[in-house]
Amino acid sequence: MGTRLNKYLAQCGLGSRRTVEKLITAGRIAVNGKKIVRLATVIEPYDRIDLDGRPVTRIQRPLYIMLNKPGGYITTLHDEKNRPTVMDLIPEKYRRLGVYPVGRLDRDTSGLLLLTNDGELAYRLMRPAFHVKKEYNVEIDRPLAEADRLTIVRGVYIHQLNIKTGSARVDCVDASRRRIRVVISEGKNRQIRYTFLNLNYRIKSLERTAYGTLTMKHLKKGALRELTETELRTLRLMTGLDAIESMR
Repeated sequence: MGTRLNKYLAQCGLGSRRTVEKLITAGRIAVNGKKIVRLATVIEPYDRIDLDGRPVTRIQRPLYIMLNKPGGYITTLHDEKNRPTVMDLIPEKYRRLGVYPVGRLDRDTSGLLLLTNDGELAYRLMRPAFHVKKEYNVEIDRPLAEADRLTIVRGVYIHQLNIKTGSARVDCVDASRRRIRVVISEGKNRQIRYTFLNLNYRIKSLERTAYGTLTMKHLKKGALRELTETELRTLRLMTGLDAIESMR
């Protein structure tokens, strides 16, 4: 039974499915010496797969890391302006295994960031269809009006992204109504910041405190650790991967 080319490339640690699909359409992938641009291509176990003329193989050790990202770091593998990136916080022994960030936290946002070399899990975690919740603690410059809280709960049109956000959970943490807890199932680039900006609030601090059932308990800023088997099993269950594996 063959394997979809994009799935295989993700399993080789080349990025999420969306990332590897760009490699395919750009003509950088060859199967048995022939360039492939068709996303639906299916390969067999004996096929030779090359990226820019170099062979790629499946990763032998899947790796799953939780990082408590400090502010001031770009969530990317490389930065053209040579600014600090989250990869500067990752030990070489993990970088050699091809880990990369799952989604993004912008430079000024701190908190829970996942990194992995498992492209299939990363792809599913980033898809809104799987409803993996992300929780954020937000501090704003003035009290949140109840009408604005309800607007965010129902969904906000963000003209910068040309999208309307899905429903969210929004709670005021204390009587000041300046500290807000927001839970969403999406994760568009700078979604939380644009949401409050478009309602004329300025964010003073923003931290992601939970990803699905994962929290950063006892994990200091800038520190990281590998996920436990229980945590990984829960993520796979939430994204339907356990069901797929049981059918094979």
